[in-house]
Amino acid sequence: MIFNNHDINCTNARLYYYDFLSREKRDGIPAGALDHITQCLNCQSEVDRLKGLFIQADERFGSEQSRKNSAIGTLLRLHFEYVGEPVKCSTVKPFLASLADPVLHIKIPTPITVHIDQCRACRDDLLTLLDLQLPHKYLCRLGQVLADEPAEDTVSCSEARAAIDDVVSMDFHKTNAEILKHLCTCSEYRRQLYLSREALRKKLPHDEVLENEFPCESVSAADIYDYCLPYGIDPADDQYAGFRESLTSHLRGCPSCLAKMQELHLTIYNIAEHSESETVTVYNIDESSRAKPAGKSGPYAGFPIGVETAAGKDKVDAEQPVTVLDSAAVPAGKTNATKFKPLFKAGLAAAAVILIGLALLFNAPAAKAMTIKEICKAIADATNVYIATFPSGQTEPEQQIWVSRTLNVYLSQNEQESVLTDIPNRIVKVKNLNTGVVETVPLQTEMISAMENMIAGYIGLVPPDLLDVVQEDAELKPIPSNGLDIDAEGIEVYELTWTKETYTGNSKFRKWQVFVDPEKKRPVRAKIFRNSEDNTEFDCVSEMVIEYPSDSDMEAHVKEASN
Repeated sequence: MIFNNHDINCTNARLYYYDFLSREKRDGIPAGALDHITQCLNCQSEVDRLKGLFIQADERFGSEQSRKNSAIGTLLRLHFEYVGEPVKCSTVKPFLASLADPVLHIKIPTPITVHIDQCRACRDDLLTLLDLQLPHKYLCRLGQVLADEPAEDTVSCSEARAAIDDVVSMDFHKTNAEILKHLCTCSEYRRQLYLSREALRKKLPHDEVLENEFPCESVSAADIYDYCLPYGIDPADDQYAGFRESLTSHLRGCPSCLAKMQELHLTIYNIAEHSESETVTVYNIDESSRAKPAGKSGPYAGFPIGVETAAGKDKVDAEQPVTVLDSAAVPAGKTNATKFKPLFKAGLAAAAVILIGLALLFNAPAAKAMTIKEICKAIADATNVYIATFPSGQTEPEQQIWVSRTLNVYLSQNEQESVLTDIPNRIVKVKNLNTGVVETVPLQTEMISAMENMIAGYIGLVPPDLLDVVQEDAELKPIPSNGLDIDAEGIEVYELTWTKETYTGNSKFRKWQVFVDPEKKRPVRAKIFRNSEDNTEFDCVSEMVIEYPSDSDMEAHVKEASN
């Protein structure tokens, strides 16, 4: 407890800022400090800033957790595509990388995990991946390799063959993304890549000490993964290109590190080319299983499932399942493989469902921020733009703006009138919406430049006070769309919080949300928020709807405003 100081100033009042933010703890602040914070504009500003930091921290944590939950949900949906269907090793293979990822830990039995529990080959493959301790981003790409098939006709054999030496020497800039992908997914060229790298390794002197003191013993699978398995790398847009040379210059001449690469190559591709075992499982929903005594139903006690198993020489002792927590045994129910339904989903997994699902699953957490400049550029690059501004709670727009860069016109409209600025004809047409009367006046020369700038700019999309306190490269962070009013599926939401000083000198928080079409990278909606009176939440002040009309639509609006 910090006791009251009769000579309170901002320095010692700062000790109570955190308690001031909590209604429960505020009563414990000494009266002198409480009075000072309440009356001091500087302390109020500092308290507002501290609150903003907490808000931003909570938002970041909530956003990360939401993306993680969404990724696990997507993964579970893919697992449960196989309820009631025979699951073989080839079905499980595309899921192994995600099951080795601690970020995506699954704690319930699924059609995929129960197969691993009972199949020695798949279990060993999963344990091998766990031992590699690859980071999340590499497991993302590995999952896609295990699910992918070499594309036909995209890359010719001669192109792939010609690139092998460049990949072995780690000169990716001489190749392209499709060639690297082909080398990673085609079994023949995987073998050729291994043989070429092995030939290079054997040529190097093994007893000669390298001049540079490089800690070879500390080189991990993650350090060499890109050079062993360059799937997903685009040499034309490689953000790490400038940092690779310091490592690759050593790897090219180090037989020890090349041996590690070869070992990693064999490890991954032994999994990729693993043949089917004789274990086939079918996971069924069975409500009667829930009522069975725990001692008799083993690790799946309490789960409404039944598992049928056919196993030959690869059958494992299922007393120790590795994919379900607190497991002790596996259900004993078995059936002959000949009684199973046709394995029509095995091909579907690799060809479509798993590959697309993994791409969504693994890319979701990696959402990037957007800068104010990028949003403004999307508006400025559009041929035609329409923006309608709605006050909070209103269904009719307060203002509408149409801009055509083809026609070089600017049309604004409120409840009373529309104003059409026609730069090519050097005129302004003002239409009274109540009477329909149109008045035409000349466009003043000194106004032409200003109107051209308005047409070419971002048309008032950015809050007017925002650029007073931040730069154009300030970032809007991606946030989860859960609970937000989204017009269309797949829309991404970005957010930026800033402070605005009031006339009393206090700082109040503002928030700008922008809804973006991810395919076209264009904003489709924007909202402005401000602190509520009690500073406990944000209230929406206004909303903008952004559309991109065709040339014919723009011509129709211009014609209507002119007559």
